[in-house]
Amino acid sequence: MNLEQLGKNDRRLQALLQQAQQWQRLDREVKKILPANLSAHFQTACVESGNLVLLAANNMASSRLKMILPSLLPQLRLLRDDIEAVQVRVLPKPSEQERSNTLVLSDAALQSFEQTAAKLQEQHPKLAERLENLVKKHYRKPSC
Repeated sequence: MNLEQLGKNDRRLQALLQQAQQWQRLDREVKKILPANLSAHFQTACVESGNLVLLAANNMASSRLKMILPSLLPQLRLLRDDIEAVQVRVLPKPSEQERSNTLVLSDAALQSFEQTAAKLQEQHPKLAERLENLVKKHYRKPSC
């Protein structure tokens, strides 16, 4: 889907696309000014009440930027007329949830794997061993 093509027919969408492009440009320009080792840890959020708001991925990056901000502020002010100061906020990325195996194999499938493992034991012992491990892992003890 071509958003620019759709934007030609809808003025609100066109305005939204232009605004998104402006923010992307500003973000790229800000990242050019930041030290190379820090730029990957920041994202430009907005300019509100004269403050350029940068979102930091962690406290360490935030602290480092806050230390060098006074020297970067003149360059950042040149990017837009309405930038008077810079505010750094920490917005950590959510940690990945621990993955859990929810696969449930039927008794028929487990029996089939057991039979296949027995047949493969002589010619393909590694594959047979892996199938046996799979069966052991998913074997459900009968409930009393």
